[in-house]
Amino acid sequence: METHGLVTKFIRIFSVPIMNHVSPEFLKKMMRSTSHDSKTVVQNTGTAAALDAMYTRHQRGLFSRGIMQGLADLFWHHCFSQPKALRNRLALVEMNMDEEILRLTRIDDTRLIKIISVGGGSMRALIQSINRISQERHLNIKVLNIDKDERAIDAGKKLAGEFDSTDLFDWIRGDARNLKTLISGGDFFDIAEMVGLLDYFSEESGAELIRSVYNILKPGGVFIVANVHPNEEMPFVTNLGWPFMYYREPKDLKKLLVEAGFSSEPDIIFEPLKVHIIAKVSKI
Repeated sequence: METHGLVTKFIRIFSVPIMNHVSPEFLKKMMRSTSHDSKTVVQNTGTAAALDAMYTRHQRGLFSRGIMQGLADLFWHHCFSQPKALRNRLALVEMNMDEEILRLTRIDDTRLIKIISVGGGSMRALIQSINRISQERHLNIKVLNIDKDERAIDAGKKLAGEFDSTDLFDWIRGDARNLKTLISGGDFFDIAEMVGLLDYFSEESGAELIRSVYNILKPGGVFIVANVHPNEEMPFVTNLGWPFMYYREPKDLKKLLVEAGFSSEPDIIFEPLKVHIIAKVSKI
């Protein structure tokens, strides 16, 4: 998990207030001109492409694009909580996905495990989790992703191909709000994942969306969902041009789960920087 060291904390005393108050135009211009990754984020706010630019920071050397790019990446990737928190969220989702898949295989290692990712983008966490577990044991697993972003689906297919696991995944391009019509009748899942989508839904529409997920879970099935949490960099994110998001406390997320039909107590997990919360809850 990534946190802020003493030097970073000192830099943040000045950098966060400044970036929270500069004009959006100046902020975007600075990000576009200083770093390839920050330019990608600015040009693709709210999409899987922007997230992947932040997710994959550690997959290359810091100064692999030169000293100036490296210094800029050091600032944008490591002096702000947003990129670190997203990578923390990814790691925590993977850990919980590992735990649930292994739990099901211990019950019966021959059963077909069915997973759905709702608005899953490129499904990086799921693909990496399945690849890691399959190195140690045989998995009988099938994953369905529903996302309206064609570029995200293409990125996911490419990533699955790199791990030689294309046959484990199915992809549907569609709006998650139409989940009932997109899923075949009688198709139920052991695990449902919805990470990064609920952020954009109000209380009423969010509860309705979660209810549609609840209805396609098997009894005993597990739902893993994340939501952005109130944090000091919210003005920075707004200035960046990110689509409007609903920031929620744990009690707000629990309330949505109850309204959607979940009656068991969810596990609430904060990533270390407390920019995101993750809930894991079972359907009784």
